[in-house]
This record gives sequence, C-alpha cells and structure tokens, in this order.
Amino acid sequence: MGRLSLAGALGILLAAVPAAGAQTGFPPQGAELQRTIETRALEAIDPEGLAGLAVPLSARPHVAGSPGQAAFADSLVAWLSSWGYRPERATYRVYLPHVTDVSLALVAPERVDFELAETAIEGAAAVPEPQYPWANGYSGAGSVEGQVVYVNYGLHDDYALLAANGIDLEGKIVVARYGRSYRGIKARLAEEHGAAGLILYSDPRDDGWFRGEPYPNGPYRPRTGIQKGSVKNASGDPTTPGYPSLSDAIRVAPDGSAEGLPSIPVVPVSADIAGAILSRLEGGLLPHDDWQGALPFRYHLGPGPATVRLTVDDDRDGPDAGLRDVTNVVARIEGTDWPDEWVIVGAHIDAWGPGANDNVSGTSSVLAAARAVRVLADAGFAPRRTIVFAGWDGEEWGLIGSTEWVEEHAEALSTGAVAYLNQDMIAGPSFGAGASPSLKPLIRDAAGVVRSRNGSLRDAWGAADSTLAIDDLGGGSDFAGFYHHLGIPSAGHGFGGPYGLYHSAYDTREAVEIVDPGYENQTASSELVAIIALRLANAEVLPYDYVTFGREVRGLWDAKRGEIVARPDGEAAAARLDSALDSLSAAAQRFDSARQEYLDGAIDAGRSRRANAELRAVERELTRGTGLVGRPWNRNLVFTTDERNGYATLDLPSISEALIAGDAARAVREVDDFATRVRAAAKRVEAASDALAP
Repeated sequence: MGRLSLAGALGILLAAVPAAGAQTGFPPQGAELQRTIETRALEAIDPEGLAGLAVPLSARPHVAGSPGQAAFADSLVAWLSSWGYRPERATYRVYLPHVTDVSLALVAPERVDFELAETAIEGAAAVPEPQYPWANGYSGAGSVEGQVVYVNYGLHDDYALLAANGIDLEGKIVVARYGRSYRGIKARLAEEHGAAGLILYSDPRDDGWFRGEPYPNGPYRPRTGIQKGSVKNASGDPTTPGYPSLSDAIRVAPDGSAEGLPSIPVVPVSADIAGAILSRLEGGLLPHDDWQGALPFRYHLGPGPATVRLTVDDDRDGPDAGLRDVTNVVARIEGTDWPDEWVIVGAHIDAWGPGANDNVSGTSSVLAAARAVRVLADAGFAPRRTIVFAGWDGEEWGLIGSTEWVEEHAEALSTGAVAYLNQDMIAGPSFGAGASPSLKPLIRDAAGVVRSRNGSLRDAWGAADSTLAIDDLGGGSDFAGFYHHLGIPSAGHGFGGPYGLYHSAYDTREAVEIVDPGYENQTASSELVAIIALRLANAEVLPYDYVTFGREVRGLWDAKRGEIVARPDGEAAAARLDSALDSLSAAAQRFDSARQEYLDGAIDAGRSRRANAELRAVERELTRGTGLVGRPWNRNLVFTTDERNGYATLDLPSISEALIAGDAARAVREVDDFATRVRAAAKRVEAASDALAP
C-alpha cells in the first residue's frame, strides 16, 4: 500500500476503531485513528526485538573517534537501511584528543606503581576490550608530582572548609569523590585552587558496597571499577564555539578557559587505588563526618605524607592536532502534510566502554521506535509531520555531535522544530522523566497507553509516585542544544535507579540484565517515545499545554519575587513581570478553549498551519539571542544548566544568576527583560487562538 495522510487513512479505519474520548490536539475522528496507529506501534515494539538490537551493539567498546565507534555507526546505518530509511552520516571534524598513555604511582612514603585497568571479576562476564586509558576526556596533559590532599567532593563549600583549616593546595594533587556535581566542575575548581592534578574516584559510600551488592551480584560499582567521563564544561567542539565544525570553519585554539578545558591532568581511579593513596594521609582532621567515606580506615585531609606522580599523554601535538571525526547517524521519515515541521527523537551512540546502559539502551529504544514508525508508514500510516531519528556521536565528551548538528541546522530548527525527545541511559527499575512544562501533560497522557507488568506504565508510575512528578531539564545530555540553546520544547524519559557501572568496562549486557531482566522496561521506554513522537507528529493542533507552562513559571517567579522587591526599583519591575505572567495565563486559558472548540468543528488546513506556527514560536520568545551573562550559548531564560553543578537545573537563570552574583541592579534589569519576553510569548499564544477563530 502507498503512503496515506492521516486524513486519507481515516476512511479506511474509522469503522473498525472503537469509540473513545478525545485527545489533546486531535479532532474526534482523528483521535480515533490515532489510537489505532498507537496500537499498531505498540505491536511493533517488543522485548525480544529490542534485545536483538541491544545485545550486538554492546558487544565491544565504542569510544567516540575510535574504530569501535565507526563499526557501531555502520551497524545503525545497515539496520535503518534494511527497514527502508535512507540514513545520513553527519560528520564533523572536532577537537577530540585521545589519551595515548597514563600512569600513576605512589612515590612516598613508599613506592607503588598502580595497574590502571579494570580487570575480570570472578563470576562475571569477560571485560570487553580494548579499554580506553584511565584519563578523563579533555584532561590536561603532562607529568606532575605532589603531596596528596583529600578534598571530599571537590565542591565550592569543600574548598572553603579546607581554606578555613589552613590547608594550602598550591602544587598539590587532590583526590575528590565523584558525586553531587559534574566532574568538569570538580576539575575547574581544583585548578582554580592551585592543584597540580586531580584524581577522581567513586567512594563505596556513594556508589559501591555501602549502598548495595556490587557487580556481578548487584548493580553497584565493584572495588575495581572506575568512572570515566569528560571534564569539559561547555557543549560542542571547543575549537568552534557557537558555530558548527564544518570544513570551512574558523577554529580557535582549544586551550581557552572560556570553553572549560582544564590544563591539569585529571584521572579516574578505582576505590582500591584511591584507598591505597588515602590510607597513607595523615594530619588534617576531617571538618565534618560527612567527609568520611566507606573505605576501611579513618580518612584524613593531608597534605601527605602520601605523594604521587601522575602522567597523562595524548595526541594533541600529533599530526592531526587532536582532531577527529564524530559522525551522527540521522534518518527521517517525511511528513505527508507538514514536512517542514520536525519531531526529533535522539540518543547518543558513543560510550566509554561497551556502554550497555549508557547508552546502548537509549540507542536501542530509538531504533526500535524508528522501526515501528517505518512499519506504520509502509502500512499506509505515514506521519503528518516529519520525524527525525538521530544517533548523536561524541556526547560523552561534551554533547559534541548533537551540538554541532543543532548549530548547523539552527535556522530550520528555530522555525520548524516541534519538539526534541531524548533517550539516555534508560535501563533500570524506576520510571522518571524530565521535560519542558509544556510537554509534561502529554507525557503523562501517553504513559497511559504504554503496557506495563500490571496495567499501563502510567498505573505503575502512579503507584510509585501519585503526583506523576516530572523534573525540569538541567544538564548532562543531548537535549541541551535544542532546549537550552534554541528554546525548542524538549523531554527525556526512561528507567533509572541503582546502577554504578556506567562509564566503566563493566557496563555490559549482563549488568543491564540485572536491573532490567527481559528488557521489559527498556521496551516500555521505547513504546512511550514512539507514542509521544506520533502524537506530536499527527496532531491537528500541537498538544502543548501552556496553562501548565504558565502556572509553573509563575511558581518559579513567586519563589524569587521577595528577593527582587527588596531591591531598589524592584517593586515596579516585579509588578511588570506579575502582569506579564497574568497575560500569559489568560492567553493560555483562552487558547485551550479555542483549540477544543476548533477541533470539535470544521477543520481548515490554513487555520491549523497558522496556529501551529505561532505555537512553535512561544518558547523561542523566552530565549535571548545574546544568551546569559557570561554564557552566551545558553539562551533559554526559563531553565538551563546550573554552572555551579553541571547537572542540576537552574530556573529563571538570568534572574537567578544576577541574584547569586549579588548584583541588585542587574537582577532588576533581568526581571524587566524577562517580563518583556513573557509578554511576547503571551502574544504568540493569543495569535494562535486568533488563527483558530472562524
């Protein structure tokens, strides 16, 4: 059968579809057909099929820029082609220096040369080879030697306590626990405080036997396991900040602090090796019991007498100057009615090892959804809008592949993108999600049709959390370019929980099957992303919820309002933002009524098109082209990444960062600026209502 539009297929299926209630964004008959489409999509995604994708993809390490990653991309292209897609390889030449050698030795009070490899564990599967060396991505290169100081988690407050205790870090090599912040923040702070090198490790108290059974008997990190990962504090290729790494791109030197690259060596080690170093520290009593980890001795701060020598060499000075190709794999199915409107579904395809959870799980979810959508299209149910399925390379090094693609296609995305849906590390026992507030009700509704062991995914989710809470988007994955940079409504969901094996050689198929036996939860995540994508692609009027959006933004503002009104001129600025938010809420309420009235009546393609164009622009109005002060790439003024943490969400960031900086005048200016943008967003919602009017 040839491809049919949603309207064309309606006459074929309507008689066979059981009656049911309306869906947001669909006229009654369109909702009936959409339910049939969703039923067929669910039938096309199953645990056996998902496992058939995940198992071979996790058979070998696939670090960005390596032969293993090239083979991984080849597999994706072959599968997508076999299903009827014409996948593209979007390749960018980026600064991605690979480590060629790393060594770590204790040189005092005695000599110990450490073996830096994750070794086989009795009773576990073999460790896949080859392992990437034990150095963090974008670590500084060189050889340093110094006394050791223990700095707890290596955060701002930790360094303040060390200073209060009179401990000088100049020229020292500091040891920090993973956790409570992004590792790049830890590297930046260590260098800012004068450290010559940084050693990172996962303490068993946070990620190991203190929490639960370590691998292979459970999902926690074993004593020989490490956590690799990037320590770059900005998104994308550091040699092309803010623009794509195309063949004619002008490059800047990759050593500027603005792009967050440390100059000191940074290496991850196992709990065993960290214990061998930390157990030889003396003096410097812990300022709080919270600093005590779960290694079998009393921790001390140092400095010394433990002294280590740390060396990291890489290929940044080689013939290619550290430049490598990263290659995204992108496949699309053209929309029948609105091909220039895109729903993008993505997952990163690189890893630090075999990456069975991080992120073969997400990659397999997207592939399974793509296969299901292709089956639907071949049966005559092609989506009305274009759906783009993407595998992003280089995410583990700092969201590189997705950032370069977003920067290359920024103009088309800014006008045509409907939403971005992300799948990252989705294998686990507990469901969770994060999203723009405008998409949260859609996620909750779509979860009601996804299967679970006992009823729907929404039922299981509600049993664990009666509020069906959805987080706001912070940092750490590929939605950043779409959401923080361009203001495109974005979401990510999946299953999480205890899992201490990511970024290690032990992140294998066998480990994932501990937390998701039978691949049932990964299947549910794939089903949900397919359902959400299809609803966004097929809706007559886009199913954004700006009533929820306005209510949540109002709550964020109410939490900060008191700080503003206490400033000179703050009362007047606060009143202007209050008024703007009232306008947005009123416009959203009116639009909800106008959308439902329109969908219950006669549908007109021109009116739908005009309304949808206004709706896609709403959250773009809440971005600023010049970005945040000191962070021009981050343009979203509702949510972005907290630069003090790297993973956490910072709400109303332009206002929040001014308050954090203690700059009262700037904070008031930012409130006024945000009020202007909220009014512009409200006008877009009003215009959408007007477009739907008879």
